Amino acid sequence: MKITTIGGGNGQSNLLDGLNKKFGDKIEISSIVSMSDDGRTTGELMKAFNNELGLHLPPPGDLRRCLFSLSESKYKSYFKLVFEYTFLNEEKISNFTIFDLFLQVHKEILFFGKETEFKDDLVNFVENQSGELFDYLSKKAKDIFEFKLPLKSTLKGHKFGNILMASLYYNFDKDYDKMLDFMHHLLKVNASVIPVTTKKAFIRAVLGNGEIVETQDKISNEANYSSGIADLELMDSSVDAVHHKKVSKAVEKADFIIIGPGDLFTSIISNFIISGVQKSIKETDAKIIYIGNNTNKGGETMGLTQLDFVNKIERFLGRRIDYFIANNKKPILSQAELESFKSDISVKGGDYIFVSNGERKELERRKIKLIEADLLDDESFYKHSKQKLLNVLEQLFFGE
Repeated sequence: MKITTIGGGNGQSNLLDGLNKKFGDKIEISSIVSMSDDGRTTGELMKAFNNELGLHLPPPGDLRRCLFSLSESKYKSYFKLVFEYTFLNEEKISNFTIFDLFLQVHKEILFFGKETEFKDDLVNFVENQSGELFDYLSKKAKDIFEFKLPLKSTLKGHKFGNILMASLYYNFDKDYDKMLDFMHHLLKVNASVIPVTTKKAFIRAVLGNGEIVETQDKISNEANYSSGIADLELMDSSVDAVHHKKVSKAVEKADFIIIGPGDLFTSIISNFIISGVQKSIKETDAKIIYIGNNTNKGGETMGLTQLDFVNKIERFLGRRIDYFIANNKKPILSQAELESFKSDISVKGGDYIFVSNGERKELERRKIKLIEADLLDDESFYKHSKQKLLNVLEQLFFGE
């Protein structure tokens, strides 16, 4: 069975991790990843590329997380610590080779790793697999050890995984596909992780009152909009963005296309406005599953209902979805838990949303199959429980 996911952010990478672990060889996974990210460490690295090298760096952050989530490597736990490591020193990036940086990170995580969730894996690695790993890297990555990234910007705040991918891109003659092929090989990823585009894909939101909010970072993180988002479009610098050549094939061959979960505009709809994506999805015979968010979010989706989410997905998708998966559990929170929930960066003052009776009737009228279940993670208050969601998907895929 062939499954294609479309999204971005943590929602997509968490879904991929679950799909890969639960279904393994039963499914073939392709993941189409949003490329509109321009914030935080990814954004800083993109700015450095543009300002110092005059080059566009397609954002590596979401791709990095998806690649790691789909890794079949025996060193996966170790790689996660390495790839997510954030540098604290302020030396220039150009001072170091890839191997210099790797050794620096390796020493740090061996020292601090006992404080992480991977401490048992790390002990096993040090005792039994460290020699194997260096043999593995000498075979898989020896050719890139001496690569340098000629940036005067400092390492501080950057993740090793992003620096590695950016350096590969630069040293592989600015060939993003070659970089991704190498990362699939290094991390032993049998699935296919596909950037929706490798062209500039900066976005802007048009609010209902005509105001413009530019860049993914501002759209996602601004909590007090003067009006709701009425439209999403590419910025002038990005109007020529076309879908990656592998996108159409991944959509065409799919039995199921899974959209979400994730931020509505910045992680999901940002894919559909890339030239060629909507056309490919309109023409596919695949069944489309939309996994609804458990909450709306201050700013980006404040005040939206579950049906509002569906309507906006279908508008930008250009066709009807087949299945809508929605949470129906309303948690009972203490005052402290409620305050923590409301202040979370992914909620920003938003609230839980549930399908109403009127919305159920409307979905039925439109022949959208609604699947409601308890999908809440018991610890985070707003995230999807990976296992609960996978149980629902298993029923859809296999009827088991």
